Amino acid sequence: MSHQIQSILIIDDEEEIRTMVSAILTDKGYLVETAKSGGEAVKTSKKTSFDLALIDIKLPDADGTELLKRLREIQPKIATIILTGQPSIENAIKSVNNKADAYILKPIDAHTLLETIKRTLAEKNNAYFQMFTEVERAKTSTPIFKYQTPDKWYQNK
Repeated sequence: MSHQIQSILIIDDEEEIRTMVSAILTDKGYLVETAKSGGEAVKTSKKTSFDLALIDIKLPDADGTELLKRLREIQPKIATIILTGQPSIENAIKSVNNKADAYILKPIDAHTLLETIKRTLAEKNNAYFQMFTEVERAKTSTPIFKYQTPDKWYQNK
């Protein structure tokens, strides 16, 4: 499997966070784009494919957990990490219910951020690899695929 550069969309209304996180990720070799609102994020994700989205839970025009669902509709394979400065049980539950892959607290620690992104992308890639392996395995063990020459069924005449 060839190593491809992974792309990340950072969605946060705070410019300092977009700038800092963008610098950290670019430095590590990721392709990075940013959006300061939910609307901008949706527009960008319709034009460009991303491996992962970092989504602030509180945006001026959107709730991060709702935006997560919207991005998944546009890009079903996208991995998502929720960023929040207001950790709460309610936010955590909403994030989990909307299938966030991870949850990072602000202020953002660079090491935690990088480790979480690396783990999330690896788990996502693993899940797809397992799915393809399962499909290939099913092709060889499922009768529908086994009998590719149905005329042999009628040889006992």
